[in-house]
Amino acid sequence: MEHDVDVNVKSNPDQSVLHLAAQKNKWDVVKWLVESGKASVEATDNNGQTVLHWAARCNLDVVQWLVEHGKANVEATDNYDQTVLHYAARTNKWDVVKWLVEHEKANVEATNQYGQTVLHYAARTNKWDIVKFLVEHGADVNVKSNFNKTVLHWAARKNKWNVVQWLVEHGKANVETTDKYGQTVLLFAAQKNKWDVIQWLVEHGKANVEATVKNGQTVLLLAAQKNKWDVIQWLVEHGKANVEATDNDGRTVLHLAAQKNKKNNLNVVQWLVEHGKANVEATDKYGQTVLLLAAQKNKLDVIQWLVEHGKANVKATDNYGRTVLHLAAQKNKKNNLNVVQWLVEHGKANVEAIDNDGQTVLHWAVQDNLDVIKWLVEQRNVWWNIDNLEADNYSLRLLHWTAKESKLDVIQWLVEHGKANVEATDNRGRTVLHWAAQENKWDVIQWLVEHGKANVEATDNDGRTVLHWAAGGNLDVVQWLVEHGNANVEATDNYDRTVLHWTARENKKDVIQLLVEHGKANVEAKDNDGQPMLRWAAQGNLNVAQWLEEHGADIDTIDINGWTVLHWADWGNLDVVQWLVEHGADVNATDIDGKTPLNLAEERKYKKITEYLKKR
Repeated sequence: MEHDVDVNVKSNPDQSVLHLAAQKNKWDVVKWLVESGKASVEATDNNGQTVLHWAARCNLDVVQWLVEHGKANVEATDNYDQTVLHYAARTNKWDVVKWLVEHEKANVEATNQYGQTVLHYAARTNKWDIVKFLVEHGADVNVKSNFNKTVLHWAARKNKWNVVQWLVEHGKANVETTDKYGQTVLLFAAQKNKWDVIQWLVEHGKANVEATVKNGQTVLLLAAQKNKWDVIQWLVEHGKANVEATDNDGRTVLHLAAQKNKKNNLNVVQWLVEHGKANVEATDKYGQTVLLLAAQKNKLDVIQWLVEHGKANVKATDNYGRTVLHLAAQKNKKNNLNVVQWLVEHGKANVEAIDNDGQTVLHWAVQDNLDVIKWLVEQRNVWWNIDNLEADNYSLRLLHWTAKESKLDVIQWLVEHGKANVEATDNRGRTVLHWAAQENKWDVIQWLVEHGKANVEATDNDGRTVLHWAAGGNLDVVQWLVEHGNANVEATDNYDRTVLHWTARENKKDVIQLLVEHGKANVEAKDNDGQPMLRWAAQGNLNVAQWLEEHGADIDTIDINGWTVLHWADWGNLDVVQWLVEHGADVNATDIDGKTPLNLAEERKYKKITEYLKKR
């Protein structure tokens, strides 16, 4: 310092020599710099921290010296509004906290930019003595941070339940205060599985057991969700919890208990009905009763008890018209055949019931439940459902549904044993083969053609064959239909569109190549509007357009409106437009209204295409 060096000059992160010395715990250097009169104790680094902020997380002696001899400001705040007291609390320097409060009267209510006080920090660390000290020195236990969290919330969030109890008993903390998400400390405890704390909060803190979390669940509903049978019993008997309280989905504790996959959930259901007087016919917002939910989860023991002892209504339907039998028959799950059998034989469930979409139990079973289908047909004589039953509201028969779901084993059984008609059509004239092609179900297509003798040339109401439907999807399916199913590649629909038209429309280059090179499909074929497949490619995919042109497609062909391929490419495809022009497309060609491709591009406000065509 003998040469008048400026000790307050700052390094790259805006730290002075004093900051660097403090950061490295060189407190003898810190003292010397301050005593020399050269260094400013109030200088801040890039985070707004003074040397006292740094000292507060390290050493009480240095803090005392800086305050008493260096006159450092104990209320100085950094860029995040954190005081020296905040730093001491964050780093668990409770001796520094005590000294600052007792000797320097540091403000215990100071908040950082998140609204957090020193007490918030203390509550998180389970420091009872510090929590008590701060409360005794004026810290407000009910002050909220920016997320509306009180000290009680922070202690609960960090599982500091001893602090929670002390704050309620001695700090007079409000157990009903809610955070930003509407949660009380009781709900925090429930979510953390702290059931002993819940009992204490209800008995000693008088916490409201009907408070709800964001999804509308009370503590009772949370306990049911976690299958805490003893807690459920205690909350109902001692906490007087409402067994009919519902969450945002309208579900009661009985709904939740009935669908749990736990060994004792039948006991919970029985107790709630017999002792808690829970309503077995309560419905959620989807119209589902407890019985319907139990059926959906294949809880046979619960279903049996609800029907035999709870007198649950087996004819009840949800908002979609589904009965308990519909839900039990869906998707192949463990035990669901037993559930279906019991409901029919003992519960007298109606096997002919239809839902709002006109679907029977069999419609639901064909999704993936061959055992249920076999039993219903063979043992309950539900033969009429297979083919003679009116189709559902979408005009889809059982076989259509099965093909849609790609359940080959079910299809095989329905055709071979149920005598299902493979040529039956829906209201759009589509057969099961059309559906399988649409869904790219190769194994189903092969079996239907080879064993089910399905007609590959069958057309729907739009005149589309199976190959039309398959052309927009899987190459292997198309190849098999052409090579083994002898499907006609030149078949046209009601609009004179060939399979190639539909393939070009979907930009399936690999399928196009197969149809042209091996199926000898005509690349020049036009539909009713005189549109070639190159028109579709020009609107979507340059590679497809190039390939078609290379294999004989005429880029100057016109449709009935006088539009060339270039007119069609004007729909925003600059790369295709450029390629067409470079390959000789007539930029001055006019349609029946006398409009050129440039005129159309200007009308459609395609700026780049307009600029390009103007230069040609």
